[in-house]
Amino acid sequence: MNYNDESVHIGNKRRKPRPEEISHVMEAMPIPRSWNMSQPPASGEGNLRLVKGAIRFVKLDVSIMDRLLPEQPEYAPALSPVDLDPADRLLKRDQKRKVRSRESSIDLFDLEKRIKSDRYISSGRYASEEDRKLASAKYRSKLEEEKIRGELNQMIKRLKFNIFEITVITFFLVMIDLLSSLGISLPGIFTSDGFTIIYPVISLTGLVFTALVSFRDFKSGIKDLFTGNFSTLTALSAAITVELLHILYIIASTYFTQKPVYGTFAAPICLAMLIYTVNRLLHTTRISRGFAFSSKKEIHSEVMSADDSPIAADLRHASGSRSAKIAYVVRTKHLVNYFTNACREDKCSVMMAGIYPVVLIVSLIAAVIAAVRGAFTGSDPVNVAFSALCATLVTGIPITGLLSLEVPLSRLSARLRRGGALLTGWNAVDKFGDTDAFAINTTDLFPRGSIRVRKSFAINDMEIEEITSIAASVLMDSGGALAEVFGELIRDDARLRQRVDSITYETELGITAWVKDKKVLVGNCNMMELHRVLIPGGGLARLGEFEAMRKNDCFQMLYVAVNNRLMGVYMLEYKAALSARNAILQFIEDGTGIMVYTCDANINIQLIKSVFNIPPRFISILDNEGSSIYDSVTYRVTRSQEALIATDGSLKSLSDAIRAAVVLKDTEGVSMMIQGICFAMGFVFVAGLSCISPYAIDSMEILIMQVVFLLLSTVSILKAL
Repeated sequence: MNYNDESVHIGNKRRKPRPEEISHVMEAMPIPRSWNMSQPPASGEGNLRLVKGAIRFVKLDVSIMDRLLPEQPEYAPALSPVDLDPADRLLKRDQKRKVRSRESSIDLFDLEKRIKSDRYISSGRYASEEDRKLASAKYRSKLEEEKIRGELNQMIKRLKFNIFEITVITFFLVMIDLLSSLGISLPGIFTSDGFTIIYPVISLTGLVFTALVSFRDFKSGIKDLFTGNFSTLTALSAAITVELLHILYIIASTYFTQKPVYGTFAAPICLAMLIYTVNRLLHTTRISRGFAFSSKKEIHSEVMSADDSPIAADLRHASGSRSAKIAYVVRTKHLVNYFTNACREDKCSVMMAGIYPVVLIVSLIAAVIAAVRGAFTGSDPVNVAFSALCATLVTGIPITGLLSLEVPLSRLSARLRRGGALLTGWNAVDKFGDTDAFAINTTDLFPRGSIRVRKSFAINDMEIEEITSIAASVLMDSGGALAEVFGELIRDDARLRQRVDSITYETELGITAWVKDKKVLVGNCNMMELHRVLIPGGGLARLGEFEAMRKNDCFQMLYVAVNNRLMGVYMLEYKAALSARNAILQFIEDGTGIMVYTCDANINIQLIKSVFNIPPRFISILDNEGSSIYDSVTYRVTRSQEALIATDGSLKSLSDAIRAAVVLKDTEGVSMMIQGICFAMGFVFVAGLSCISPYAIDSMEILIMQVVFLLLSTVSILKAL
């Protein structure tokens, strides 16, 4: 049979081909092994299967083309001249998708409705009253943005001055306790074992000054204590209040009854307040600098999660896992609710907020037990009760969580901003810290310059310039990595572009389009075989000669046919750009797979594996269902999106942001474990000693315990940095 003879074509507008005719044609055509017609349609979970352990994805040895022919073919009425081709009748409808022209203003889907459920973000808890006010801040105009930015700068200046003041007071109080513990002789008025009231007055002055410097936080903590909104600030405010009463009682008792003075806990409380203020400074600085990024009047690439949106089912179907957490990127003009997400507390603070009511109850019980024992042993019951209560409350301040999470979050956020990415806060970490797969476009994998045309051939009587003009018109309208390649070939000259209609992508084959009433095929050799394109000079054997010219899998042949006649062949070389390669490898190292949206049939799992040298189990090509919905939600710029993770559009900044979320997610778990162990051991130990002997724990021992807790918490900081 002559494959180049048009007389072998079957099917026309008047009749439907009989099954034996279809079988006859398919037997006459060389069937690629990957099609494997004898196998039933692919079933199971698909290319990306989520499993437990380090290897999250399993590559199934099943090609999309296994579903090329239906078990019982159904023939629909012809809708366009494209359907007259017998290859179109052989292809299932779900193996073809319309490709939206990038110049078209037609919106096939209501984007706002499709991603509406993505916009619900749990605001969580807020560390202070200032954060609660900031969380509701809106920035819809430049005037509002300048006002918010000015307020943030004022907050940063105030916090820096507060840190300086509290540092001076804390250093003075700590040095008094430290020198006394080391046995260094001090004037009697500075010791806590005499009958003078100078020492408690100094402690009272330092504690009152610290409370006044941080009066806003202190007032907010007291208010939250009575409303049951427990937090780190609540613990600090409660400890300060009780210690102030304790010192006042000591002064009154010493002045009126001439009883000896015992130590206070002003120094460890001031140290805790200093650490908290430093934490607030880091927190506010991070928010301020992130706001400068999010409020820029430019197009941002915002990362979205498919977990709770209509796109999820389509992308999961393409990934092959019903439980995979998939993310994708949309372009937006405005990032909203930045402060809502940036001000949220971390899980350590939330965990301690749940434990703190127990801390209060245990502290009161320890105070009552100490008072009873003091009454039987001849000690002052009120003084020993205050001592036990203050010691347990100070230990109950979650000091390990004050810096162990804000430091790595602030540092990593600063690095990301320099690289063109924004990580808003813990909402973003929770949402994207365990992403299983990321949907990306071929333009991200192969940016400008990574695909080159090495050779080109004109097969028929059409000039190569005209062939290139037709191919460039089709590819530039369909979009993708090849659009830029062929745009450069025609020097982006709009006069050389021709009007393109009815663009259709056939999975793993190529693009079918109509250019000036001419049917154009742009695809691989399988597409030419399936559409039975007329090939001069040897027929299908000629395709084998072209395929043999490829040096390796990084070289691919692109064929262009006009009116079912092969006109041109292009040899393309695919290379990995350094930035794209580093980004993809970073995804793989974090256990995140990639799902590729493509209109280039040459870009398949084998090509990506060869170019980037990555395991194929981490790669999946979006099928037509996933591609259609992915294209519908990503092709246009939206007016606004929830601010979680935003980038400047580069794949490198995106991979850096996802890696930061993964690292911080792990760090959060480690910090919670360390903080829980330190808190439990320290609090139980102090509460037990306070019940046995109220004076067994002094201020210096609490300070040493705080320092040990901070050193242990640096494990998670170093891990993240």
